[in-house]
Amino acid sequence: MYLLKHKLSEYGFESRENYDYAIQCFMEQPTDNIRYLNVDGDPGRRKSAFANALGQALEYEHLLYFEFGVEKPAPQVIRLNQGEELPEEPPTLPFDRIMTEACALSEAEKTILILDQLHLAEFRQHIRLYEFAKSKSWSYSDVSFFANAQNLLIFIISGEPLYHSLQQASFRIWISALPDGAAEMPHHSELGLDDSCQKWCECLNELLTELALAPSLTELKQLAYDVDQHVRTEEQLKISLFGWIEHVDRHRLNSQAIRPYLARVVQAVAENLGVHEEIEISTDL
Repeated sequence: MYLLKHKLSEYGFESRENYDYAIQCFMEQPTDNIRYLNVDGDPGRRKSAFANALGQALEYEHLLYFEFGVEKPAPQVIRLNQGEELPEEPPTLPFDRIMTEACALSEAEKTILILDQLHLAEFRQHIRLYEFAKSKSWSYSDVSFFANAQNLLIFIISGEPLYHSLQQASFRIWISALPDGAAEMPHHSELGLDDSCQKWCECLNELLTELALAPSLTELKQLAYDVDQHVRTEEQLKISLFGWIEHVDRHRLNSQAIRPYLARVVQAVAENLGVHEEIEISTDL
């Protein structure tokens, strides 16, 4: 599990936080029930991104996804006699279909099912999920399907707290929309920069701290490349910041309070360019 952070990054989820211990607790707690992971956290789709990345990082054979509130089956109509119409028995609910598919796949292969936006589901579905955790049997109409608890994981994402009993059957993990604490700039060598860039890196770190941003390493590398190769004005710096860094407050970025920090970065870049030009002139001479 010590490579989990890097694997999550490979599948599109980057964070300064380390989730190794939490996932170890979730995966290794002895239980005869279906393992449920409640992916809790700040509002937004970052929780969904985490669940999807974790599903791929664990390298299970099957990764299924279902979102509540998207698909609503309409009752079909059949004609019995001319001028007379009666509704047919409602078709299988999409939720029942995905649950039975997960059960079937888990019989022989490792399977993960992500259930997103659970708060949009009818409350009876919360109760059914709780009962499924214990019984490992999913039933509707007059049929039942059984899951292999050793092969099936279910990730639950909800915009509201889970039904108490369902939470008791789950392990909860918190996914923050924004990292806690101030931004911390990696060493410039980690960003692919030489020692001459140290001054503007320090100024850039001050700017990010003032904006309450803590970018991922990938975001920082993209931003650092722009600053090193392209940024020569405050406006260009703002465009690169907004373009590469998630959660930038555009109003804050354009405020008068931030202008001095932008100016210091641009000035440090200009001074660095001047040093390079002096070195090049001296070499030519």
